[in-house]
Amino acid sequence: MGSSKGPRNQLCIDVQLGGAAVIQAIINGQVFDGESLRQGLVVLIRDARIHSVVETAQLPSDISAVYDLQGGTLVPGFIDLQVNGGGGVLFTTAPTVDSLRTIGAAHRHYGTTGFLPTVISTSFAVMRQAMAAVNQAIAEGVPGILGIHLEGPFLNAQRKGIHDAGKFCLLDEEGLEI
Repeated sequence: MGSSKGPRNQLCIDVQLGGAAVIQAIINGQVFDGESLRQGLVVLIRDARIHSVVETAQLPSDISAVYDLQGGTLVPGFIDLQVNGGGGVLFTTAPTVDSLRTIGAAHRHYGTTGFLPTVISTSFAVMRQAMAAVNQAIAEGVPGILGIHLEGPFLNAQRKGIHDAGKFCLLDEEGLEI
């Protein structure tokens, strides 16, 4: 397991993927269980997913990697439902799998573990490229990609916000197919 410093010296854990027998442990910290902070627990990870949470005394002997929180706090990652870009990349202008990797890495650094890449009002061709990139990223196991958020182009021009009203269109058969 690797780690890096996030904002305000938070440690971001990079869980390594491995075979079914690879078990990693996060030890020596407070674990937020959704309701309270708990002490004396070990979080076991298998195949990049939480496998179980056990008491420290129950730590298995076949652990392949240990990450020591050094008294820190372990909390769940954030889920972001609208990610337009990150790491210097805007998904609408670069709808590729490589862009998704870059965006995901940038957001992961700040605690986002899952997200919906977002395409703002654009052409149907770009929307199709974006959807294909998201489908490919999910198939390849690019971390964090949960689906896609198509923001527009079926919007009210009077409430357009930052969107280019020139990209708006009425919902028709082609739009329904997307």
